[in-house]
Amino acid sequence: MIFATDLDNTMIFSHRLIGGAESEVHCVEFHQGRPITYMTNTAIEKLKLLQQRLSIIPATTRSITQFNRVEFWSTMPYAIVDNGGAILHYGKPIPQWKEYMQKVLVSYDLQSVFNLFCHLPNLVSGPKIVDDTFVFARSNEIETCKKILFKKLNTKIWQISFQGTKIYAIPKEITKGIALRYLCESILPCSLPVIATGDSNLDISMLEYATYGIIPCDCSLCSLSDRNWTKVGFSIYAADAILSVVSSLV
Repeated sequence: MIFATDLDNTMIFSHRLIGGAESEVHCVEFHQGRPITYMTNTAIEKLKLLQQRLSIIPATTRSITQFNRVEFWSTMPYAIVDNGGAILHYGKPIPQWKEYMQKVLVSYDLQSVFNLFCHLPNLVSGPKIVDDTFVFARSNEIETCKKILFKKLNTKIWQISFQGTKIYAIPKEITKGIALRYLCESILPCSLPVIATGDSNLDISMLEYATYGIIPCDCSLCSLSDRNWTKVGFSIYAADAILSVVSSLV
């Protein structure tokens, strides 16, 4: 069995989401000496046990550099990063997928989108082109940014995603689901059931590809009432609940 999972706000959580659970958590990511993200001790133990029983594939929109900071997850044999723009095997991009992505990206003008992002209001970070794959920025005026981007970007070509203050413009041909399909059908053993979990619209393609989909009870995807995904857990404890469900399915 294969377990593909988003990281941020699904498996790992920032300090603001710990919610008084400081004695129950372990920091799994540091940046420049500063603690960034956490997992509960229970989730870490469940993850270690699951590693012995199934293939675990972290699937994240993080850049390669950001992903490599995360304890436990960055040591997995395979990982999907850059929202599917890169597939790693023990930390190194798979050449065949990298070559395919280069062909895909020829059709997308990242520089023009970057220039558009430069004029978004009240930017607090970025913009930047991440790993030559998509454009990212942060703004404190998300509603205004939405109006600008949905008016000026072709949504048939670009997937626009807003998560808190984060803004992404990603080529529609680059998704976690497409990358997961390639991994499952071209590299990993065939016909294995797939469990997937995530919390945002960037995870939908992966959840739709999977045999079983699991989402946190407090995520934005819960509003999609037509999807038959299992809903479990809240905040940082969502990871514990998700991993318990995965254990029951293995």
